[in-house]
Amino acid sequence: MENFAQLEYVMLLLISSILLAVGLALISIKIAPDVGLIDIPGSAGHKKHLNPVPLTGGVVLLDTMIVMIILTKMWAIPDVWAIFVSGMIIGLFGLLDDFIHLSATKKLLGQISGTIVLIYLGVQVQFFHSPEFFIQVGEPWASWLNLIFTFLWLLTVTNSFNFIDSFDGLAVGLSSVSAGFFLLLAIVTGQTSLIFLCTVILGICIALYFFNSRPASLFLGDSGAQSLGFLLAAVAIIYQPKIGSQASSWFMPILIFSVPLFDMMLVVLSRLKRKKKIHQASRDHTYHRLAQRGIPIHHAVLIMHGTSLLLSMVGFLCLNLPVLYANIIFGLIVLLGIAAYIELDRNYQ
Repeated sequence: MENFAQLEYVMLLLISSILLAVGLALISIKIAPDVGLIDIPGSAGHKKHLNPVPLTGGVVLLDTMIVMIILTKMWAIPDVWAIFVSGMIIGLFGLLDDFIHLSATKKLLGQISGTIVLIYLGVQVQFFHSPEFFIQVGEPWASWLNLIFTFLWLLTVTNSFNFIDSFDGLAVGLSSVSAGFFLLLAIVTGQTSLIFLCTVILGICIALYFFNSRPASLFLGDSGAQSLGFLLAAVAIIYQPKIGSQASSWFMPILIFSVPLFDMMLVVLSRLKRKKKIHQASRDHTYHRLAQRGIPIHHAVLIMHGTSLLLSMVGFLCLNLPVLYANIIFGLIVLLGIAAYIELDRNYQ
């Protein structure tokens, strides 16, 4: 009976989030031209869309989160409040960038501000305080390492989703997979705050996919892509495994976010190698390289979605394996990632 009530709660939250996000998306598309929140064709060399497209995905995401938190009174839960407030900071900086195009330094300052607020409100990595983690250090090193890894994790995942949001439906689809798997983990662990956040994020992503899939009638913009990355990265931090140990679950979020993380690694290393600016958008992402090898871009996007789904499933299965076997599998996946990087970067122009 308790399981049925939980499923009923999740379905109600999911449907409400989808319907609310769809309504807000329709409204935002109508008013975007009036407020100047539009992506103009040809405004940058890498942009290939033919018609002006509203940059309102972030507005839909943040507004839906606000309404759902108010209606459910989930602000009373500290983790939800911390992630919501810090996520709003990320989203507002992103929205400002969508309007006036902030410099890379100012974007980073916005992300650091959101991260500081999240940590101040009590959400941060706790690996080095766990007796099960395979690296054991004493104080004050444990606290400092937790802090450093929190910063690195949040900034890396946030930017990986922002980087990969360069083709219709790609970032939203990957976000749906990530939110869906974290929701599954949340149901297993019974974490109320995690169930709420993942369900609402998944509902918003499902709604946005209909508007952002090819051909897009709405773009996420920096506000949407950065907010999704940050919210999902924060969700990963508050996840508390009930099956497996810290030594076999620490890489679970890395596998869930493996596709955007791989794409960012590929793009950043490639641009450094070719002496290009890291933050300057270009047609050098994973799907561009797959297209160069004869795979249609929309098929390449589906391959990336499928890879994300597969690796997330592997991560989930690793939770039930002995620690040694789980970490060996993760190590093999990392080696496959390195091989994929070498192959995709070979002879790329």
